[in-house]
Amino acid sequence: MKRPLLTAAMIVRDEERHLPDCLTSLRGVVDEIVVVDTGSVDDSVAIARAHGARVFRREWDDDFSTPRNLGLRKARGRWILYIDADERLRPIERSRVEALLENADEIGFRVHLNLYEHATPSLEYRLWRNDRRVRFSGVVHNRVIDVLHAIAAAEGRPIGVCELTLDHLGLDGDQTRKHERNLPLLQAQLAVDPASSTNWLHLSRVLRGLERLEEGERALGRAIALAWDREWNDGGVAWTDLAHLRRERGEDVALLLALGRAHWPENWMLVWIEGQIHLEAGRDEEAMACFRRLLEVDPGRPQPVIYDERLFGSWAHDALALALFRAGRYGEAAEAYATAERLEPETAEYRVKRRLAESRAGQAHAAASTP
Repeated sequence: MKRPLLTAAMIVRDEERHLPDCLTSLRGVVDEIVVVDTGSVDDSVAIARAHGARVFRREWDDDFSTPRNLGLRKARGRWILYIDADERLRPIERSRVEALLENADEIGFRVHLNLYEHATPSLEYRLWRNDRRVRFSGVVHNRVIDVLHAIAAAEGRPIGVCELTLDHLGLDGDQTRKHERNLPLLQAQLAVDPASSTNWLHLSRVLRGLERLEEGERALGRAIALAWDREWNDGGVAWTDLAHLRRERGEDVALLLALGRAHWPENWMLVWIEGQIHLEAGRDEEAMACFRRLLEVDPGRPQPVIYDERLFGSWAHDALALALFRAGRYGEAAEAYATAERLEPETAEYRVKRRLAESRAGQAHAAASTP
C-alpha cells in the first residue's frame, strides 16, 4: 500500500474542551491523526478515537519531548503536521496540500500561526518530512528547528514557507494552572541549559504570573544579559517587559527606553512605550511621530516578535488622535478617531472621542469665521 501523504501528530491531556474542534479542522486535509495521551482522566481518548485517530498512551514524566517523539515514531505519513489540541487548522483544500507536498524539494515548511486573538502572525516550524532524524528536544520549549536546519544544510535542500495557518486558543483565560505546571519544567531545563534566554524569559513571565515578582525580575535580568549581544528577539521582548514593569512602579524609564530603542530599533512595543512617554510629557509632535511609525507597519506580515495587531491599527490611531487633539488639531484628531472606530466598531469609546473632536473642530472653525 502507498504510504499516506500527511499525518497530523499531537499530544493531549484532559483536552476534551478543545479536541473536537481541533480534530474536525483536520478532516479531509490529513490522511491520519496520531494522538499520544499523557494521562487524561476526561473523555479526550474517546473523542480522539471517535474522530478516527490512532491513540497511544505515554505516562507523563515532566518532559514534553518524550511523548511528542513517540507520536513522530508512530506516524506513517510521508509528511508530518505537528499541531496542539488547542489549535485549529484553517480551512484549506486538500488539492492545495497535495500540490505543495507531492513534488516538494523542501525538508520542511514553516506555517502561519496566530497565537491569540488579535495576534500578528508568526512563522512556526510545524510541517516536515517524516524523517527519523527529526525529533524534539527540550523539556518544555521543544525544538526541531536545529535538526531541520542541520539536515537542510547537509542535503542542500531548503526550508520553505507555506500557506497553512493555525489558530491557537490556549492563551485565553486564567493561566495559573499552566504556570504551576511549567515552573518546575523550566527550572529543570535551566539547570541543564542555563544559557537559554528564551527559557529565562518564560520563567520570568511564569514567576510574575504567580505573583513572585522579585524572582521574576531577576529571571528577566538573566534573559536580557544572555540576549544582549546576540541576534535574538528575546532580548527586545525581555527589555519591553522590564520597561513595562518599571513603568508600573512609577519609575522613570527614559534612559532604559533609549538604550532599548538603540539596540532593537524595530521592536515596535518599545516604539509604543516611547510614544506614551512623549504623550505623558506633553511632547505631542514626538508622540505623533512614534504612532505614525507604527501605522506604517503591516500587521498581516509575520514579525520576528508577536504583537497585538491593534498596536498598528486602532490603538495607534487612538493615541495619534489624542496627540493631535491636545495640539489643537481637532479635525485631524476626529479623522484618526473615526479610523479607530471603523477598525473596532464595538468600542464605543472611539465614537465618543470622535464626536468630541468633531465638536471642537466645529467650534474652532466657527470662531475663526467670526469677524
